[in-house]
Amino acid sequence: MTGPCSSRSLRNPARRTLAGAALGLALLGGLAAGRAETPETGCDAAAPAATQATVQVTVEKVRSSKGLITAVLYPDNPESFLKKGARLDRIRVDAREGETTLCLHAPAAGRYSVALYHDENGNKEFDQDFLGIPTEGYGFSQNPGFRFGKPDIEETLFDIDGTPVSLRIGMLYLH
Repeated sequence: MTGPCSSRSLRNPARRTLAGAALGLALLGGLAAGRAETPETGCDAAAPAATQATVQVTVEKVRSSKGLITAVLYPDNPESFLKKGARLDRIRVDAREGETTLCLHAPAAGRYSVALYHDENGNKEFDQDFLGIPTEGYGFSQNPGFRFGKPDIEETLFDIDGTPVSLRIGMLYLH
């Protein structure tokens, strides 16, 4: 496979730079939006309102215990996916090498997406190098892998039927 999403095409520095810049801008737009913190409570803690469902996320392949893991829940809306002000829930938790577990709350049954990043330096930003290539790990629900820019929302959606959901998201690091 040699299309724009193939690993071979990412060996080209220009394509890798464009891909990294597009992804970085998308993640910065959605994940850094706002500053309100979601309390660090696990899914086993106080139950959400009756109309909410919990999403327990196990983040795999976390390369260090430095910094924070930031996770954001988005609705099934392609126009607002990863956009500033579109998040439904966000949580920041201390990173744990190997696996980090966190909990998000969905407002009701439906289709949703989770985007996350490993903020290794704890500055609450998704950092990139001078070429726009992410220098911190990131991931999405359904683990779509690296793409030329951000993944389509359809690749990341999962269903919530009102009962607790468990997801496993593998962290991707380009540096």
